[in-house]
Amino acid sequence: MPKLKLLIAEDDKVTQLIYKKGLPEAVFETRMVSDGSEALKTYREWEPDIILLDIMMPILNGFKVLQKIRTGFKDNATTIVMATSMSEKSGIIECAKLGIQGYVVKPLPQKEIAKTLVKHYKANPNRKNKG
Repeated sequence: MPKLKLLIAEDDKVTQLIYKKGLPEAVFETRMVSDGSEALKTYREWEPDIILLDIMMPILNGFKVLQKIRTGFKDNATTIVMATSMSEKSGIIECAKLGIQGYVVKPLPQKEIAKTLVKHYKANPNRKNKG
């Protein structure tokens, strides 16, 4: 299977490091951004297969990024997994209405990151098929 293009939108440096260590280079080609505006810019230019999207970010939050991708760009093929802390969990219902494939509660164990993202990618019926 070709590498999956993974865009990670996360402003917390420690969480970024956890993600980097938990994602095998044999499976993912990864780009990391720190705010919602950069997330949209990278999404448009790079066309990732999966977006791991933090909810609370500077400039544009994850809700706004998700809304722009799903309703503004009419993209249901990109697998989007929201990353949330326990206090933001109620917002997942709003995200689900816009069409997310799943969510993770931070901090996600390093060993679980890749497996979780691939599982959500494969479960997306609209995904860009890479195998």
